Formats: sequence, C-alpha cells, structure tokens
Amino acid sequence: MENSKIIKIAVVGPESTGKTILCEQLALHYNTVYVPEYARDYFQTKNIEGHTKEDLNIIYEKQILWEREAIKRADSFLFCDTNLISGKVWAEVVFKTVPEFIQKNIMHTDHQLHLLCDIDLPWVADEQRRNEHNRKQIMQMHVDELKKLGLKFEVIKGFDKERLKNAIAAIQKYF
Repeated sequence: MENSKIIKIAVVGPESTGKTILCEQLALHYNTVYVPEYARDYFQTKNIEGHTKEDLNIIYEKQILWEREAIKRADSFLFCDTNLISGKVWAEVVFKTVPEFIQKNIMHTDHQLHLLCDIDLPWVADEQRRNEHNRKQIMQMHVDELKKLGLKFEVIKGFDKERLKNAIAAIQKYF
C-alpha cells in the first residue's frame, strides 16, 4: 500500500539536463529517497539501437513499480527521475506514436509537481543519449504535454547549486 502522505515530484525534461543529479540532491536535501530512471538500467543489458515501442512499455511499467516500492521508504517527498510525460515525448520523437501502456496511463499521472529541467546546461554525451540537436523541440514538447494535462510544473534553470536552490524554491512554492 502506498503512503498517501508522501508528495511525489517528477523531475522531467530533455536528455542531459541534470535530472538525475537534481533528484539525488533533492533526496539528500529533504532526507528522503529518489527513484532512478529505469531506462538506464534496462539499456545496460539491451542495446538501445533498434529499441521498440514494446521496450518503452516495459520500461515505464517497471518505472511505476519502482515508484511503488520507493514510496514505502520515502519521507515527506519522493523524487522520481522521469515519468510517463517524458515517456510520451520520447515515443513521439522516436516512433511518432505512443505505446499503449503510456497512452492508457498518462492521464493517471499522480505526481503532485513536475520539475522540468531546462536546456541551459551544456550537452554531455553518453552511450544512451541520442537527442543533442533537438533539445529545444523536446523541451517544448514537455511544456505542451504538461499544459495539455493541466499538471503543475516549474521550469528549473541554473547551474549546480543554483539549480538545486531553484528546485527547492519551486517545491516550497507549492508545499
């Protein structure tokens, strides 16, 4: 059973915008836990080249399961390094269509706030990142989807400690 007193905050946005680091910093600041991005683990054992929509279904089903497990260990807040919003955007960019699992569940997104990491950080390549040249488009797709669903979100800008400070201020604005 999920702890209904925990506030779930999703950290979303284009690749290489500091989402994971921000989740780690926020969890440390608020003395709680965060949910890593399952796709990172998934593509450690499976080649990201040639992935399918079915892979996205698997990834986001597992992401939600990880959230359900982590909320049992959370204190006040649970920070989630991605959610179905980013999954939908990823699917639209790569496949021009959205997998069934994401379509069916995106309306039930239960994060009380989304921190949308801005593209003001420089791109850092790694073996899983593919979207260096369309970050602006992907950023706008996140904004459009969050607005379309009527979800609370704040764009988080800044470098290092300033980014963390801005995220904390956004959380304090709502909670």
